[in-house]
Amino acid sequence: MNKLNVILLAAALLSGLAVVTVQDQSRQYYIALDKAEKQEVQLEQDYARLKLDQAKLSNHQLIKNAAERQNLHPPAMADTRMIQMQ
Repeated sequence: MNKLNVILLAAALLSGLAVVTVQDQSRQYYIALDKAEKQEVQLEQDYARLKLDQAKLSNHQLIKNAAERQNLHPPAMADTRMIQMQ
């Protein structure tokens, strides 16, 4: 019986150690998941902000005003050349 008690004690200790290890690993995974979710929220906010900025910058009147300030104009027919492919 003494040998059996030692084996059972060793099994109980190993089982307890395994439980602690698994709980610690689970905690680490939960922390990583929480960080990833926070990063996802931040990226979604950045994406929404960038889409809003893109919508503002694609305003036709804004583009027209910028072109006038830089003296840009559409090309005339004289500026266009036709090239024939052989």
